[in-house]
Amino acid sequence: MQDHLKKTNSLMSLPPFFAGVILLFWGWQTGLLSLALPMALFLEGSRYIKSKWALSLADFNRITDICTILLAGLALFLFTTDFLKAALKLLKWLPAICFPLLAAQQYSIASKIDLRSLLLFARNRVVAVDNQPRTIDIAPPYAALCLLAAGTGNMKDGSFFIGLLLFTAWALWPQRSRRFSPFLWIFLFALIAGAGYAGHFGVYHLQRMAMRMVSHWWLARNSDPFKRTTAIGDLGELKLSNQIMFRVTPGDNPFRPVLLRESSYNLYRGTSWHASPAQFANVTSEQDQTTWNLHDDPGSGSSLTVWSPLEHEKGMLTLPLGTYQLANLPVLLLKQTPLGAVQVEDGPGLIGYQVQYNEAASKDLAPTEKDLIVPQEELPAIQQVIDELDLQAKTPEDVIQVLADFFQNQFRYSLKLRAAEQGRTSLASFLLSSRSGYCEYFATATVLILRACGIPARYATGWSAHEPSRLGDQIVIRSRHAHAWTLVYQDGLWHNLDTTSSSWVEEEDAAASSSLLFFQDLWSLMLFKFAQWRWGTEEGIVKKWWWLLLVPLVIILARRLQAGKRIRRVRMDTSKQTEQGQHHNSPFDRIEQRLHELGFERNPWEPPLSWIRRMQTAASLEMPFDSLQFCLHLYYQERFGKNGLTASQQAQFKKEVDVVLKGLQGDL
Repeated sequence: MQDHLKKTNSLMSLPPFFAGVILLFWGWQTGLLSLALPMALFLEGSRYIKSKWALSLADFNRITDICTILLAGLALFLFTTDFLKAALKLLKWLPAICFPLLAAQQYSIASKIDLRSLLLFARNRVVAVDNQPRTIDIAPPYAALCLLAAGTGNMKDGSFFIGLLLFTAWALWPQRSRRFSPFLWIFLFALIAGAGYAGHFGVYHLQRMAMRMVSHWWLARNSDPFKRTTAIGDLGELKLSNQIMFRVTPGDNPFRPVLLRESSYNLYRGTSWHASPAQFANVTSEQDQTTWNLHDDPGSGSSLTVWSPLEHEKGMLTLPLGTYQLANLPVLLLKQTPLGAVQVEDGPGLIGYQVQYNEAASKDLAPTEKDLIVPQEELPAIQQVIDELDLQAKTPEDVIQVLADFFQNQFRYSLKLRAAEQGRTSLASFLLSSRSGYCEYFATATVLILRACGIPARYATGWSAHEPSRLGDQIVIRSRHAHAWTLVYQDGLWHNLDTTSSSWVEEEDAAASSSLLFFQDLWSLMLFKFAQWRWGTEEGIVKKWWWLLLVPLVIILARRLQAGKRIRRVRMDTSKQTEQGQHHNSPFDRIEQRLHELGFERNPWEPPLSWIRRMQTAASLEMPFDSLQFCLHLYYQERFGKNGLTASQQAQFKKEVDVVLKGLQGDL
């Protein structure tokens, strides 16, 4: 007898009820339990329903196409309505989108899917090997997809990690080697789980440490309105970036440079500035829900429009001093601190808000005793400068002018970070010896000197809007345009006072110069124009009309649903099945049993005719093929025919089976 190879299915199968339970876990973690529950019940119901669908390759192709269209439609919707979270939300819904394909597999006779159905653009290039179609059980990868999607729920109680371990153990337990003790397997799995948790814990704290390091730099976007840690006293050099953070459309012609404030601070401790009181007050919008009056209209002023991305649907606004009204700002919540910082929440990805302001009519909190506090450790150097300039004998107007000239003529701007000299603070070294630094030094020193002279002052941070775009009529604000300056209280109002050496703009431009700057700006402008088109000015053009983009997808989906033929339902009598799905009382079972004894085993997905032809080709079997083909014809009629076989056909069926078995006798 010749030797024959026995082909087996190497894919790992899932334990019973695994797919249904993991679907429930996905629904629980993502808040979609009401959707996951019927999906799980329908999926596990295939174990108890005897009727199966006789799905062809074309049917599976059609189901795959439908899932693809649903995926494209959801991606289009998410991309046009929530760009920043589109990928995460798409992953969250993937189990629901792919569910029709898994359900079709579970309720089909084959219980597997031809690989050609999944390869949308290579269906004609994937061929069978040895007359066997390349099939796959998609239940294991679908379960992995459910676990991955469950992670998007971002539940912080540790339930996802516990569920991940339990499902992994459940899936691997039946596959474990029987040569080793179960206790050893459990020990090793617990060891790996512990290492995984330690790695997760370590990465989490590494991320927090990195975030603390990054937040240390004053160039950070969306800063804390109640605390600002400066880089005063650090070593190294400030890194500059040409990235365009936001844009300003001037309302006045010609446009003059303006300082756009994010936050103000009134308490200096160590090298950090703090805002007190540290609280927000909600501002109520007007009837159109896009206009916000921060203060009373002073009757005159200027205007500009700020175009800024709103990360994670919230952020700090950059506003000129004396802003009293914001228009075209479609957010749900706007809050303001007593020191003038404004924060918004629940807005679109790009906001283009119109600002009405009057720098001569600021309504920030009136001066308090906190606006005159000078730290004791800084007093000696501050007093030495006051004595040097004879500021005590001057009026507040003269003090301000003398200080501005002092910093402009006797100091220079530098991006290098220097350590303090021995016995002095970093600020004292800046004032008395190095006389070189960047805006944080200038602004902090000015605030403290003014306070020591009895003039209320505060520390302000934000951006300097001064660079006209080479590609339009806007002002571009780059990352390196972040700035710090002084707010001084004079004549009953707060005023901007920028004592940083006027060369800072030219020096930063030179330090950050790049031959690719034009192309970087062009790319940034293209992204900005696309964001304008996507978000528009109110609800967003695409967000409002996104459903029109789905019309072509709906038409394609309808055509795919209409193109199919009627699918035949087959009743599976499990009491009359072998492992390969054949009926015990069918004469054809005798042929299959004989071939099985000879070492030829039919794969679960393999039709009987393909199976016989494969063996005949592989082993050069000599059998009465005509009789066998006729037996197959009667077998299909017996199994799938409406009325089965007549008595005479049954007798002929048994006779032909005897002929085939006679041909298979002996040493093959």
